[in-house]
Amino acid sequence: MPSAAKVMGTVFWDAERLILAEFLERGQTITATRYVQTLHKARRALRDKRLGRNIIILHDNACPHTARLTLEAIAKMGWEVLPHPPYSPDLAPSDYHLFGFVKNQLRGQRYETTEAIQKVMRQCLRMAGTEFHCRGIFKLPEHWEKCVQRSGDYVEK
Repeated sequence: MPSAAKVMGTVFWDAERLILAEFLERGQTITATRYVQTLHKARRALRDKRLGRNIIILHDNACPHTARLTLEAIAKMGWEVLPHPPYSPDLAPSDYHLFGFVKNQLRGQRYETTEAIQKVMRQCLRMAGTEFHCRGIFKLPEHWEKCVQRSGDYVEK
């Protein structure tokens, strides 16, 4: 039996844990308005989990992330945005660390509904543990340095 389908999600995490995982309905795309709603959910989740800390967000240069509406919302929240060069998956810890882990954990399994996929993905991200999350976040300076040394060219593993 084939799996339900691919799911599109937005994941916020730090060096300790999963903060928020939110998924789009099938057939939807992310817009600046939708992304700002997700940012507000992330802010509430962070407030519950990380009182008093400064927030530095790293996201890529997708249109919803760089839209004026998004940048204004982030500024109002008092967050800092870590610059991200165009076309640099090497600098996104979710790309180089998190998503591969999730794919490996779910490989070979079949799910009948997107809800089932979302549930197991959240469980997988939560069970990864602090050491896993910490390793991924603290690889970022090394990836950043390699990217700078290569003038933004792709960084091999």
